[in-house]
Amino acid sequence: MIMENLTDDQLLNFLDGNAAASERDQLNKLIGLNPEMKKRVEELQAVHFFLQKQNKIEQPSKSFTEKVMAGLHRRPSLSLLSPKNGLLLLVGLMVASGLAITLVSSGAFDQWHTFFNLGQIPIKNNVVKLPTSIPFDVKLIVKILVMINIVIGFVLLDRTILRPIFQKRAERFN
Repeated sequence: MIMENLTDDQLLNFLDGNAAASERDQLNKLIGLNPEMKKRVEELQAVHFFLQKQNKIEQPSKSFTEKVMAGLHRRPSLSLLSPKNGLLLLVGLMVASGLAITLVSSGAFDQWHTFFNLGQIPIKNNVVKLPTSIPFDVKLIVKILVMINIVIGFVLLDRTILRPIFQKRAERFN
């Protein structure tokens, strides 16, 4: 046995007590002289101890193969949302977006802007110079929310209406 090229298998045989007596003596000497080898044996001992503590080896059920094979031909679920619920959400999003667009275009939010006064904040900060106020425009926030609603509406349209239609079409041709 070449002591410089010890494998984990040889060290595990040593830990299991399967090594010959002369080989065990050589390994004990080598472990005592080589700190890296000692560290590796300690790591393997921890793994070895953990594996010995495992009383039960997991076994799959007897019908595991049949279940997997049967599941190969099953169709995946189309969507988390039913078309009815998706359509209701889509209509709700479109109504909310329509109302918000109507309010923005009629000027309902034109006067709704203010400034957050940061000069009254009791924080001492010498590192970063904070502005004394930050402008806040409600009209811009509403426009951003309308855009987010429209994007969510397109995603809902795709997931709940368009995708099932095109999947049914594709199934007809297969």
